[in-house]
Amino acid sequence: MSRFSDNWLLDKVMFDYVQGGSCACCGFPHLFAPGGLEGLINAMSDLETDSKTHEINAAKASPWPEDMRDQIWGDRLLLRFKMKKEMKVYRAFLEEVVKDDAASKNIVTNNDDETNVAIQDAIPILHHFCTTQLSPHELGQIFSLQRSGLTEILKSKYKITSAYAIVFCAVVEQLSNFNHTGYGVDAPPCCNSGVDDEEELFETVLNYSSRGQGFNLVVAENIIEEDCEEEWKVNQETLGIFLKRMISLAGPTLLARAAKAADEDDNNDDSSNDGAENGDGQTNSSNNKPSFRSDRRVVRLMIARYWADRLIEKYRSMQGQGVDNQSST
Repeated sequence: MSRFSDNWLLDKVMFDYVQGGSCACCGFPHLFAPGGLEGLINAMSDLETDSKTHEINAAKASPWPEDMRDQIWGDRLLLRFKMKKEMKVYRAFLEEVVKDDAASKNIVTNNDDETNVAIQDAIPILHHFCTTQLSPHELGQIFSLQRSGLTEILKSKYKITSAYAIVFCAVVEQLSNFNHTGYGVDAPPCCNSGVDDEEELFETVLNYSSRGQGFNLVVAENIIEEDCEEEWKVNQETLGIFLKRMISLAGPTLLARAAKAADEDDNNDDSSNDGAENGDGQTNSSNNKPSFRSDRRVVRLMIARYWADRLIEKYRSMQGQGVDNQSST
């Protein structure tokens, strides 16, 4: 078995469950699940699950005890439900950025009508803020997150401490060693190549360092040239990728979906199969082994949101200082 593969994760979760959890966030409250396992997975189809037909078959063939399996699916659904409700927070911020910029330039727009706000216009505005209001070093400090920080978010923000917390901890460990799995990109193939690739691009630039930084983006680099003092410079490409990913946090979907194949119905109204489930070595539908690809995607989404929250906090703090300075003059 390849270390850090999905089969490794499956066995690790079972071992940690029997041992009572490998981290302090793991406990096991009972969950009432109307419709049972299939009801949970069918409900998940509205929250960007993997192919539900495969997931139902794989879950039923899982070596996990039934109560553990149902707890996992229940809180997997609960987490995505809570995260989906938060998308409006990011849309509201992006609309605020666009409107404030227009107001500062005395530009008359139709942006009072929220449906007309082009939130992608926030990208150059936020890029200008990041590169002029923050030093490269300050900017770089935003983009780091320890593994323990993710489990704390799951516990304190989303109040999830069931068997799914064990899965989550194992997925975070797997993600920190993702280069050892031999898996390809988890994000699904885009419907419009080069247009809807925010998740894929973010995944490719996300790094993990066991020495200090944890999960990180190289948004600023320390450049040391011969006969020169060290100098921090912004990595424009990586910053652009993150800001593009930040726009996608506003929806309309929690996780991007691959285009439905016209010739693949499989008697399944969620027949998209999320693209990357097939042909990347991560799922073997013939032996019904569960894939944790969608869980990894959720963890990466949580990382992106954490950094977006830090940038939002920094932006509002700096904007507030600007208002205070203007009012005092």
